[in-house]
Amino acid sequence: MKIARFRSGRRVAFGVVMDDDVVEIRGSIYNRFRMTDTRHPISEVTFLAPTEPSEIWCPGLNFADHVEFAATVLSGEAPSVPDHPNPWHKGRNALTGPGEPIIIPKDSSGDVHYEGEAVAVIGKHCRRVTPSQAPRYILGYTCGNDVSDRTWQGEDWTFWRAKGSDTFAPVGPWIETDIDPQKLEMIVRLNGKEVQRCNSKDMLFTFPEIISYISQQVTLQPGDLVFSGAAGVTLPIKPGDIVEVDIPGIGVLSNPVAAEFDSSAS
Repeated sequence: MKIARFRSGRRVAFGVVMDDDVVEIRGSIYNRFRMTDTRHPISEVTFLAPTEPSEIWCPGLNFADHVEFAATVLSGEAPSVPDHPNPWHKGRNALTGPGEPIIIPKDSSGDVHYEGEAVAVIGKHCRRVTPSQAPRYILGYTCGNDVSDRTWQGEDWTFWRAKGSDTFAPVGPWIETDIDPQKLEMIVRLNGKEVQRCNSKDMLFTFPEIISYISQQVTLQPGDLVFSGAAGVTLPIKPGDIVEVDIPGIGVLSNPVAAEFDSSAS
C-alpha cells in the first residue's frame, strides 16, 4: 500500500495511491483508517513530504565504500568502519517534499552533493526495542536525499549546516508499507543520467538495527524518519539541475535545484 500526504486546493489530507488516483482516507495512518469515496487524479494534487516528523535520523557511514569516500571529505583522514550504528540528527527544518526545490545557500561553497537513500517511517512510539522487535514499529519506507555541503562537512565539528540547512532533506513521494527494506535498489539520476546506484542489502547496519540502537536512549515518535545512509562517490549539484532518487517498488523522488534568493541584492 502506498500512503501519501497531499494537497488538493487548500486542503491537506492523507490518501492511498491507487493507479492514477489518490483515495482519501479517514482516521490515522498510525492507527486505524478507512478509505472514503473521495478520489483525486494524481495529476491534480501536490504530493507533500509524507509525514511531519519530530526528528530525522541518519546513520553515519553505513556502507563500506562510503567510508572510503569520506576520506576525501575529511582531508584524507579515513575513518574506520564502525562497529555499531552512529546515528545523528538532520535538522527538522531541512525537510522538503517531492517537486520542491533544493536551495543552495548563498554563502555555500557550492560543493553541495546529493545522497540518494531509503528512509524508514516510524509508525508508533518506539523505546528500547530489540532489532527483532523493531520492524513492528515501522510503518513503511520512502525515498530520501541526504543533501550535503562537503566543504562545511569538513570544516565544522558537527553537520548542523552541512546536512541540516533548509531543504537539505527531500523525502517522498509516499510511504510504501509492503516491501523488503533490505532488498531496495537505490538509484540517483542527475539531469536524467544515472550517477549513483546501491542496494540496501549492503548496509553495514540494517534498519531494525539502527532503530533499535537509537531507541535505547531516544524515544522515536510516529512519523519520525530514519535514513539508510548512502554508498559510493557522489557529485556536486547546481542551480538548474534535477535530482531524482528512484527506488523501484516505492517510487521516484524528484527535486529541482535552485539558488537562494539574496534579499540584500539591489
